[in-house]
Amino acid sequence: MKQSLSKLGITLFSAENRPKMFYILAFAPFPLLAYFYFDWPFSLIIPLYSFLLLIIKKHKLFSQKESSPLQKPLGLLTVVASFFIYYLIAPMFPTAAFYGGANYAVYILGLFLWFFDIHALREAFSPIFLIVATISSSIISDALEPFFTPYFPYVTSFFLAILRTTGMQVTAAAFNPNTLVLHTSRGILPVAFAWACVGFDSLFTFTIILIITLSEEPTSLKTKTLWSLIGIVGTILVNIIRVVIIFLAHYFYGYEVGGRVHYAIGYVLFIGWIIIFFYVFSKRQIVSQRLMMLHTKFWKKLAPSSRKT
Repeated sequence: MKQSLSKLGITLFSAENRPKMFYILAFAPFPLLAYFYFDWPFSLIIPLYSFLLLIIKKHKLFSQKESSPLQKPLGLLTVVASFFIYYLIAPMFPTAAFYGGANYAVYILGLFLWFFDIHALREAFSPIFLIVATISSSIISDALEPFFTPYFPYVTSFFLAILRTTGMQVTAAAFNPNTLVLHTSRGILPVAFAWACVGFDSLFTFTIILIITLSEEPTSLKTKTLWSLIGIVGTILVNIIRVVIIFLAHYFYGYEVGGRVHYAIGYVLFIGWIIIFFYVFSKRQIVSQRLMMLHTKFWKKLAPSSRKT
């Protein structure tokens, strides 16, 4: 029995299979995370994207040397310790999620130490930095809230103008500058704006993902700047669309349906936007060529008409 287990261990952790086992173990927490956070899917976005970053680095990891005999126990100990990180940070940050970003960051660090030479940690930097940076989003959000709260009436006025273009009967509340009153067929329905509704968390998360992704790309600074602006502007527009959809749901279907839409729509739009943006970004050369072709065709069609005039 011991010999069989020993042979199995040698086979699984051989030089050929070591990277494969690394990826299997790196993905292993996701069924557990999906079970715990079925009602809170946003918590899965960062660990999932971090895992995707590791897949992107696959060719680099396959060329890494095996960890030393002294390093392996340290890595295994770090992996085991990752399951208990929550109990260290929960007293300081009550909003910390059980086996959330902090645990996963330590878990990935442990796997790198367990499987690969110490130099492979350079490849671990971006996914771990992504996780740690996003963990801090709630802390940063809480710190910024007092500074931006005085500007909420401007946000309310902005959305008041947008909502009126949809045909909704909506007015600003006299009793609260951060509340809009929907005049529905069922009666008056006040809906208040809160800091969580502004979309700072999604914008911060997208920005961190964008920074990490672009840092891995060997493109020019001009290209990175252009796509950063496209990404950030797109995220802001997605947040505006999210708020409008929530108000439409409240207006036509009431609080109950509006509340359900409020809960789900942010995740759907944000995840959808990330997929669309990075897919288009990966095909940016093809997109650029097609835009140039359309630009050329447009000016060729415009040229004869301009000569006639």
